[in-house]
Amino acid sequence: MKSRYASIIPLLLLMMGAVSAQNTQTICKGSKVPDGFVVAGETVSNSCPEGTAWVIKPARRPENRLDSFDVPASRSLSEAEPNETIKLGQCNAFQQEIAETYDFNPATMSRGQIDAQSQKLDVFWNRVRQSRTTLLPCLRKALNEEQSDSFFNIDGSMLLVDVDPSRASKALQVRAFVKANLDGTDLEYWVKTIARRGVEGFDTSAAGAKWLSYPKAKYNDSIHGGFPVDSFFGALFIFGSMDEELATPVLLRIANQLNHPHRDDALAILMSQATPASMNALRQVNTAGFPQGTRESIRDLLENPRLLKPRAQPGLTRAEQLIAFQGIVDGNYGPFREMVMKSPDGEADAVATLRPEDISLLRSARRASISRCNQHAASDYGSFTKILWALVWKRDKEAVSMFKQ
Repeated sequence: MKSRYASIIPLLLLMMGAVSAQNTQTICKGSKVPDGFVVAGETVSNSCPEGTAWVIKPARRPENRLDSFDVPASRSLSEAEPNETIKLGQCNAFQQEIAETYDFNPATMSRGQIDAQSQKLDVFWNRVRQSRTTLLPCLRKALNEEQSDSFFNIDGSMLLVDVDPSRASKALQVRAFVKANLDGTDLEYWVKTIARRGVEGFDTSAAGAKWLSYPKAKYNDSIHGGFPVDSFFGALFIFGSMDEELATPVLLRIANQLNHPHRDDALAILMSQATPASMNALRQVNTAGFPQGTRESIRDLLENPRLLKPRAQPGLTRAEQLIAFQGIVDGNYGPFREMVMKSPDGEADAVATLRPEDISLLRSARRASISRCNQHAASDYGSFTKILWALVWKRDKEAVSMFKQ
């Protein structure tokens, strides 16, 4: 694998460059971003002190409306909720307490008001924790019946998962997060929570669509040096961490909306998926409104992609790579880091040694890795994607050859 400190997403930057080539510029990382521009990615630059530059592009005009995407019924009903018995009137007082506790909008509050409200929320959380048997069914019922975009959708579902971390609770949390008003919400927490749910197998495509339609979709990572997460990176974290089969239809839908403010971001992620379904989806993209370079990039990716060449004498064995990838899935990055130190450009080793039956594990590792939601995960995502494209093309070519025999 390419060292995660050496460069950032070489493959995806190539895609993004083709999709958003108009009016992009580069400045050294850490420099002041000019007014009217936003950071769209990173690239390598020999002219910058640390060898890394930001790719910047003109900020788009905010949209006034959020596009609505329904969660597929088959998925939303797949996580069966417990059969909890609620007595008549059991939840009446609790429902009133919810209405009084969450009668605020964090987007309009001062820091002092938020701190005071947080103390009230702590009291509410402790009460539910202490009366779990009685109040948990009421909390679940309230979240299911909530019709507004109140902050209760965020905080209440966080409390639900805290008290009952079941798959049913997490599925309800995803639906509640999609329903919530993002103004005043901790966007970093929102994206990272959705990414965690995605890698756990939940359908988070509606959340990804909401993020790409939100006009203020950006934040600075609080842990990794203030890395600027914009519409593209947030969408990559969400769509990249979920099952590609679930993400592809929504990405295609967004890419085909001619007036969508971030259809180019959706297209770039769709181009990175490297699945048979995504390749078929790319053939269905309405390229109207995209520059000629984008159309050529789609055609090249489908017909004559620039693939990694396998190394003649690999420095990594298939076994140690599989151990490293499984470690990522299991949350143990030690073997992966050791592999990167041993072979910083190990993508060529992977293409030379991995087999078609390894593709599934490689995809799982890519999802788990990107769910970390930082620039290092994005860089690794680019490396995984280059390997996947090479392996998928190799597998399909071999299948065609066998068919002709």
